[in-house]
Amino acid sequence: MIRFLRKMNVILFITLQSCFILIISIVAYGYSFNWQNVFDRYQEDQLKVNAFKLIDDIRNENMSVGPYNEDQKSWLTRRATLYGILVRYGEDRRNIWFDMFSRVQNEKDLIVQEYPVVAKGETKGVLQVGYLKTVNQIDPNVVAYQKMMQTRSALLYGIIIVISVIVSFFVARLLSAHLERLQEAAHKIRLGNWEVQASVKGPEEVRRLALTLNELSRELKKQEDWRHHLMEDLTHELRTPLTSMLSQLEAMIDGIYEVDLEWLQQIYDELIRLTRLMNDMEKLSEAEAARFTIHIRRINMVQLTQNVYRNFQQMARSKGVKLQFVPTNAPCYAEVDRDKMIQIISNIVSNAIKYTNEGGKVTLGVDWTTDSTIIYCKDTGIGISEADLPYVFNRLYRVDKSRSRFSGGVGLGLSIVKALVEAHEGEIEVTSELGHGSSFTVTIPNVYKSLEQQLA
Repeated sequence: MIRFLRKMNVILFITLQSCFILIISIVAYGYSFNWQNVFDRYQEDQLKVNAFKLIDDIRNENMSVGPYNEDQKSWLTRRATLYGILVRYGEDRRNIWFDMFSRVQNEKDLIVQEYPVVAKGETKGVLQVGYLKTVNQIDPNVVAYQKMMQTRSALLYGIIIVISVIVSFFVARLLSAHLERLQEAAHKIRLGNWEVQASVKGPEEVRRLALTLNELSRELKKQEDWRHHLMEDLTHELRTPLTSMLSQLEAMIDGIYEVDLEWLQQIYDELIRLTRLMNDMEKLSEAEAARFTIHIRRINMVQLTQNVYRNFQQMARSKGVKLQFVPTNAPCYAEVDRDKMIQIISNIVSNAIKYTNEGGKVTLGVDWTTDSTIIYCKDTGIGISEADLPYVFNRLYRVDKSRSRFSGGVGLGLSIVKALVEAHEGEIEVTSELGHGSSFTVTIPNVYKSLEQQLA
């Protein structure tokens, strides 16, 4: 029972119905109070009308001045009874000629109005007319009218209550249905179904929750895909050197190969390469998770890029490559993680110098638009073939495997760059022509938007 009452649709139904009942009670009380006031005003208006009729009758019968004899009193009694009122008439409130109020035990039950009786331009007396409120309880017409109003009111309230129950039920079902769908989607995500997407419907808060849940599903799928591909890539990348080293060691143990410095150096080189691979995989893991650990500051991108350019001057000179920096004409500021942005530019410049032959040229520059900062790096190096170009950002992918092994690369540098750029909600593009060089362009928004801001 307690579990049933904790359900969202039950809570919503009870809450809505309670609000409806409270509103209906207030309206019913106000309606009853207003109806009674209207009825009282109606009686007062009728009393006034009857009072003027009686005054007119008194003037016509020349009874404006008392005292009255028995016949006159009898006539006045009949007229008062005809109009359904009680009458007190006299020269003033003390000198009374005719009094029907004395028949009432409690004059507080009377509704009394007072009018002067004027004849030939002179005030002849003061007429007081009254209506006994307790008569309402025995007057058949009044009782029938009140009963009819009560019946209609009860019928109207009953219809309103039935409608409120139906409306409360459907509204509760409608609102809870959105949450039930989100619960179902969350349950599927918990079971490992990363493809599920919750429908973005309902009130704004529910829509935002659905968007957050979808974003969570995409991030979990991204992480799961990354782990899956990582295991495949690692398995593939580790299998060859480990098999080679194992074969060489077995040959030396079996006496097929002599244990000499050359064989040990080969095994040592493979171990060094595997160590670099592990270090780069660790960096890539950090880059993939940069969305959650990024530290944003407002940075002068021209100055930051120029600092990277200065750091690589010596490397370029030792390789015999000309390194050139092209700044923008105005300071350009963007909200970025300084260390990760330096890592992005450094990896791109390092690759450009590494794959540019002696006498070649590498150009590092900064440009801007109203919303973004653009960092580009062009080289006149070996270039990338059209077949390899779509895969340059893939993990452990090497365009020139022999050259990469010679230079120490394991195919993770550009994967790290891409992950860090995406962590800044930016984009990276590459154009290249085999034998003529490559051009990498990084576009970073000047204003960083967090996940909550993107959902908003």
